[in-house]
Amino acid sequence: MAGNFMDIVQYNEDNRAFEGSQTSNISIKTLCDIMTKNDEEITPMQKYAQVNDLMLETFGKKCSEIKYSKMVKEMQEISWDSSAASGERQWTYQTCNEFGFFQTTDLENQPFGKEFGIEFSIRLCQDIFGQKYDKKFLQSKIDWTNVNYGGKDIKVSRVIFINGSIDPWHALGLTNKNDTEGDNQVIFIEDTAHCANMYPESPNDLPQLKQARIDILKFLTEKLI
Repeated sequence: MAGNFMDIVQYNEDNRAFEGSQTSNISIKTLCDIMTKNDEEITPMQKYAQVNDLMLETFGKKCSEIKYSKMVKEMQEISWDSSAASGERQWTYQTCNEFGFFQTTDLENQPFGKEFGIEFSIRLCQDIFGQKYDKKFLQSKIDWTNVNYGGKDIKVSRVIFINGSIDPWHALGLTNKNDTEGDNQVIFIEDTAHCANMYPESPNDLPQLKQARIDILKFLTEKLI
């Protein structure tokens, strides 16, 4: 259920139709309209079901897979012909070995209950990659990554840091010009989502997104040519 929201929020209104995205016409507004209307007629759980029905219809599926064991088995596949080879296994391996960017229900102010906290993510790492991937192991890997690359105190030059305010991942990046120094540049694009500046231009692009592309091209031209 939560995954239905994660993908839409992350890529909200990004111009992804050109690459065959099946959800490019579904936005945060689409989901909020479902979740906030008809309060007197249907329950919140029924609204979650409506969102799920929308996603099933969008992807041409009849039902949602709910078995944890099947998910683990798929993620253990190492063949390039497997469903996990599209990137899900690789991303999960990175989270378990480098940075621990787990999506959990540990925060209080969120609508998905308490069913998949950080302990769930640790268990998933262990079930897919082996029992050594316990909390201590994960923390050591995260610490190494932050020390090796510098975390938010990264020491680099001629780098442009770009984030969108709607993209949940922006919390992990540099979003203020005072976060870095030297000949680096920070561009924080209000009201845009994940990698919005990297998608093709659209007539619907916000003015700040258009300006960001101009600033990015200017920076790259100055630094690389």
